[in-house]
Amino acid sequence: MKKLLILFLLLFVVGCSSNKSTIKQTDIEGYWRQTESNWSGDITDMTDNAYAYLEITENHLFFYTESSDMKGYYETIAEKYYILEGDQLYYDYYELTGDDWKANISYYGGLCTVSFENDKLVLTELYGETEADGYEIDTYEAVSDEDRLLSPQ
Repeated sequence: MKKLLILFLLLFVVGCSSNKSTIKQTDIEGYWRQTESNWSGDITDMTDNAYAYLEITENHLFFYTESSDMKGYYETIAEKYYILEGDQLYYDYYELTGDDWKANISYYGGLCTVSFENDKLVLTELYGETEADGYEIDTYEAVSDEDRLLSPQ
């Protein structure tokens, strides 16, 4: 009976720990085009009218906006630092350093949950404790290097 109880507990612990999603940094690195924006249920399909792009490197996020005058070139760029822990992506305009970096995330920083839906990258950010407080879900598809936005020079 003890062996059965130990086996049950072991299976329970393994099953619970395997439910925690772990995203590898290499999974998210690359150049992405936003295909959908969902602000608390107000969904915008951007598949045929993409203008927002995201580049993820080893420790930076670069958000590009395509120029409305010069298609294929970016008009604005915002750079943020990030740290990925499991499926949680912490970000800020300021570098996240030290032992207490989570406590020092500025007003301009935040936390997203990272997931994948098919081959699409999904970033979900809550504006409170629950979805009822508001949320933003941004969906991105991978973009090849030759389709990257160019510098306006």
